[in-house]
Amino acid sequence: MATALRPVPWRPCILVFVLALVFRLGLVLATDQVHQFPRKEMVKIAMAFAEKGELADPYAAPTGPSALAPPAYPIFLGLIFRIFGTGAAAEVVKCVLTSAVSALRCGLLPWLAVCLGLSLRTGMIAGLMSTFYIGALATEIKGDWAEAYAATALVGLFLAALSIHESSRLKLRTAAVLGFWWGLTLLLSPGFIVILGGFVLVGALRFLRESPRQYVQFAGVLGLVAAVVLSPWPIRNAIRLGSPIWSKGNFGAVMANSYHAGAGWDVYGNDDYIQQHSPTRQPAVALQVRAMGEVAFDKAQLQLAMPWIRANPETVARLVALHAFHFWFPPGRNMLHTVLEWSLPLVSMAGLYLLYSRNRAAALLILSIWLLYPPPYYIIMWSSRYRVPINWTLLVTAAVAVSQAASLVNARWGLGPRGSQ
Repeated sequence: MATALRPVPWRPCILVFVLALVFRLGLVLATDQVHQFPRKEMVKIAMAFAEKGELADPYAAPTGPSALAPPAYPIFLGLIFRIFGTGAAAEVVKCVLTSAVSALRCGLLPWLAVCLGLSLRTGMIAGLMSTFYIGALATEIKGDWAEAYAATALVGLFLAALSIHESSRLKLRTAAVLGFWWGLTLLLSPGFIVILGGFVLVGALRFLRESPRQYVQFAGVLGLVAAVVLSPWPIRNAIRLGSPIWSKGNFGAVMANSYHAGAGWDVYGNDDYIQQHSPTRQPAVALQVRAMGEVAFDKAQLQLAMPWIRANPETVARLVALHAFHFWFPPGRNMLHTVLEWSLPLVSMAGLYLLYSRNRAAALLILSIWLLYPPPYYIIMWSSRYRVPINWTLLVTAAVAVSQAASLVNARWGLGPRGSQ
């Protein structure tokens, strides 16, 4: 097993960061992102926060307090809007910050690879692949959604979990700091709670044998602190909405948009239905939300979807299968792009197998992400942004396989010494 977290290889990390940032800012300019104002639900909530200090009004008409999105990112965007307004200046700030956060994730990968006990060459391959692989363009550079920030936060949390495995130190102070970090991240991306659970289970595989009492205390403190940090959100929702929603309150609406007569497997295939029936598009439907209350409306949407789901099991099974398939094998813009997209998870699986022999804890942590994070997205209609928070895990493991393949080619053709993954 590798030693504790290694020193940062600053030059390669900075090189990758700068390259990734320049590339993303070039895409911002090339696609004129700063003059596009789609006003997604997250942005509408942020604009309401900037104007009146309330997380509210994500729909096509004012509806009052909302839990449609978790609070951290709308508050962050709201502060940007409060300082820079809601025009092109704010879009410039939003795009630059999002591009920088995405570039930071790329720049961290060479260090991550070294911490895994891999070669710096493997880390550079991962960093460069991450620089040029963008699975969801607007999500990666525009900042209307939180996934780019969530992905970078997850890299940090992964490094922290890896450090605990490598050092074998179960200090309660460390557990409290990690709990605080996890709590903030859950306010940004509540879906990461399954990743937290997976990390705890991976830790249990080792530490319940070596230090059972200490590990139970460590995990308990981490979970308690995370819950305390998260608690203002469900308390606020209980007071303002009448329900202690701890994540976000749109499951029923998403299910109704995903399962109906003529339903498609992706967001685009359901766009006509959404345009006609969603409160985010139709002011008349938004007024129903205001009259019923957001929680009651969402429950009604789920009740609308369930009879259709029960009446059409074969269609539902086909849609779920397509959701799951395209989560891992997304459609490309053309045949070459599709081949590259579909190759990534296959190469990544081979890389994970190779990684297991070098760093068992890291491989199990990544495997836990792959097994636990995606299933909720198998249920709902596909969107390219759903996989963004974990794409870096595919790129790191793919880099392991690519580096090993390069070593084998070099050895076969006498181009250089056979190196490590």
